[in-house]
Amino acid sequence: MGDAGGRGGAALTATRRPDARPAPPTAARALFVAPAAARSGGWGGLALATAAAVAGAALQLLRQPGAGALDSVWAEDGTVFLSEALRQGPLTALTTSYAGYYHAVPRLLGGIAALVPADAAAAVLAVEAALAVALLAVLVYVASAAHLAAPLSRVLVSAAILVVPVGQAEVLNSIANFHWYGLYALFWVLIWTPRTRSGRAVAVVVTILVVASDILSVVFVPLVLWRAFRPADGPRRDRHGVVLAGALALGVAVHLAGLLTGSSGRQLSPDPVRAVASYLLRAVPAPLVGERWLGGEIDARWLVLAAVAWLAVGAVVLLAFARLTGPAWPLAIAAALHGAALYILPVFLSGTAAPRYAVAPALLVVTALVALLQPAGGTRARKAPLYALAVVLALVAAVNFRVGNPRADGPSWREEVTHARATCAPGATALIPVAPRDETPPWLARIPCGRLT
Repeated sequence: MGDAGGRGGAALTATRRPDARPAPPTAARALFVAPAAARSGGWGGLALATAAAVAGAALQLLRQPGAGALDSVWAEDGTVFLSEALRQGPLTALTTSYAGYYHAVPRLLGGIAALVPADAAAAVLAVEAALAVALLAVLVYVASAAHLAAPLSRVLVSAAILVVPVGQAEVLNSIANFHWYGLYALFWVLIWTPRTRSGRAVAVVVTILVVASDILSVVFVPLVLWRAFRPADGPRRDRHGVVLAGALALGVAVHLAGLLTGSSGRQLSPDPVRAVASYLLRAVPAPLVGERWLGGEIDARWLVLAAVAWLAVGAVVLLAFARLTGPAWPLAIAAALHGAALYILPVFLSGTAAPRYAVAPALLVVTALVALLQPAGGTRARKAPLYALAVVLALVAAVNFRVGNPRADGPSWREEVTHARATCAPGATALIPVAPRDETPPWLARIPCGRLT
C-alpha cells in the first residue's frame, strides 16, 4: 500500500499538462484590471501632466468665439453660483441645492470667484472651468492605461473631453456644466485600479466631488456594487472598490435626502419614446458627425448623417466580431451601456433632449469604439481601423472647434461691471446681465455694490 503523499501524489502531478493555458480572465477581472506595473514619472511626470492640463485649459478657452470666455459669464455661473456665494457665503451656498440636486464642484469654484475683485470674476470662472475639464482629461489618460496600452488609444479617450463636438451652446468654460464632463471621468475612475496610495486617494476624492455634483451618478451604482462585492480574485476583496462604493453611496444619499426632505426638487415630464429616439439620433451620431454638420433641428439631412454614423458603428462591431481587431469587449460594453443610461435617464425624466445631455454619452461612445478597435497585432494593417477612427474624430473636432453660440454675443462682463459701478448706490445690489442675452426672465448676476468699489 502506498501513501497519499508518496508515489500516488507524484503520479497525479505527472498527469498535469505543464503547457496548459490559464483560463481567460472574467469580465470583472478584465474591467477592473490593474496596470502591469507601478510606474512613477516622478517630478518629470508631474511636470508633463501640469503642462498638459495648462495646455488643455488654454484650448478650452480658445474654443469660445465672439466675446470670449474671459469677458463673459454663462447663465447659472453668474446668476446662481457666483451670486449665491456672494450673498450666502461659500460654505452656506455649498449646502444649497439647485435644479433638484446639489452641485459641490460649481459651488466650490463659485466660492473662489467670489473672493476676487468683481472685474476679474468672469476670467476666474472661465479659467476654473477650463482647468477643471483639462484635469479630468489628464486623469482619464492615466486611468485608461490598464485598458488601452497604445498611447494613441489613451489620447483619443482623453483628448475627446477637450474637443467634444456637442453641447457647445452651454458647456464651454462653464462651472455649472462641469458635471457633464465629470460623469464621463467618473466612469473611468470607477474601473481604475491604481497601484499607488496617491492614485487611490485621487480616485476617491474625484468620486466624491463628481457624485456630489450630479444626482445622475446613480447610474453607476450597479457598476460600483459589482466591483465591490464580486467574488474575490485572490485572498482579499477589492478594498479600493469597497471604498469607491462607499463614496458613491454617500454622495447619492445626500441627493436623495434633499429630495425626500424637500430641500431640493424638480418638475418631471417623463417621455420614454423621446428618450430612446433621441439617444439613437443625437447621442450616438454626435461624436462622429458633430453639431455643426448635424444642425439644430432633426431634419432629412440629420437623419442621413445619423444613418451614416450608425453604419460606421456597425462596421466597427463587425470588425470586432470578425476578430480583425483585438476588441476589449468588457470595456466597450460597459461604456456603451453607461453612455445610454446617462443620456436616456435625464431625457426620460425631463422630456427634453437638451444638447448638454449628450456630452458624457458621446464621450462614452468614443470609448466604446476605441475599445473595439484595439489592434490585434503590431502590424500597420492591424492598426489601420484605429487610425481611421482617429482621423474621423480629428476631422470632426477641427470642424467643431469654434461653433457660434449664445455666449458669443456677450454681454461684456467688464463693460457691465463698469456701468454698474457708476450707477450703484451704497448698500444696494447691482443686477449685472450675463449670457445668454434677451431671455425672459433675464439672467442676472447679483453683486453687492460694496464689492464693485
